[in-house]
Amino acid sequence: MTSMQLIPLPHLAILDVTGDDAQNFLQNQVPSDIRLLNPERAQISGWCTAKGRLLTTFVIWPISGGYRLVLAADVRDSIAKRLRMYVLRLKVQIAISDDGVYGLLNPADALGDLTLPVSDWQVATSNGLTAVRLDTRRCLATASTVAMNALAAPLSTGTPEDWRRTDIEQGFPLVTQATSEHYVPQMVNLDKLGGVSFKKGCYPGQEIVARTHYLGKIKRHLYRVTALQPIQAGQEVRATALNGQSCGSLVSTAPAADGSQWLGLAVLQQDAAEGPIYVQTEQGDLALQLVGLVLPDDSPKA
Repeated sequence: MTSMQLIPLPHLAILDVTGDDAQNFLQNQVPSDIRLLNPERAQISGWCTAKGRLLTTFVIWPISGGYRLVLAADVRDSIAKRLRMYVLRLKVQIAISDDGVYGLLNPADALGDLTLPVSDWQVATSNGLTAVRLDTRRCLATASTVAMNALAAPLSTGTPEDWRRTDIEQGFPLVTQATSEHYVPQMVNLDKLGGVSFKKGCYPGQEIVARTHYLGKIKRHLYRVTALQPIQAGQEVRATALNGQSCGSLVSTAPAADGSQWLGLAVLQQDAAEGPIYVQTEQGDLALQLVGLVLPDDSPKA
């Protein structure tokens, strides 16, 4: 049996959105239906530009007086600044939390006194420690460094690369600074993961996201790829079938556990993915091997 690993995740950070108007504020800003959240349920969501392009993706759940968002650390400050521009006279506070973000890989039944959640997007909280079940292999956790250090001693420790590999295995779309404004939500399966509601009211980019959904004209999709040398998020992917023109970009990357290759998620133009694809490096063109299309399990969506 594989033991549970505790992984500090410095590439992730926290924003807390609180205040009497926090729910209405977020409901008007993000593509998911915030009203479906409760103290035991989280969801994946994002924030789009007026053109429907994702500025970032995040995991969100209720906390006392508002909501907690876990997002890429390199976009935290810019997202906080942009969100504050829309607060106006609403009773909403947007604060950067000092709590740390951690991953639990291969979760056990409990962490300290906290019984860990077992179903996707279930939330469990106890004594300042919160765990959110992301998928079959992982829980996301937030807590103070002191609180987590007190629980860490008996656990084996993994690395952020272990977590990023599992992001890729599970098809989890983390939009970072390198890929901000590159994708509409459907390109990274945000709709299939429950992060888009087509029944709610307006939010930035809603018209384009809805049109893409109802017209069924999405031409770029999420794929898993591999390479024999290092690759990085944000790199343009080019296609031989398009005479070397760009056909998409890498969303996230990580080295394989044995170091033999690199793994990645990439948003690619569907027809270009049928032939050779590559990225350009200082050493020349680096071939990418297509592993396959990322197809999350079908489930009821808002």
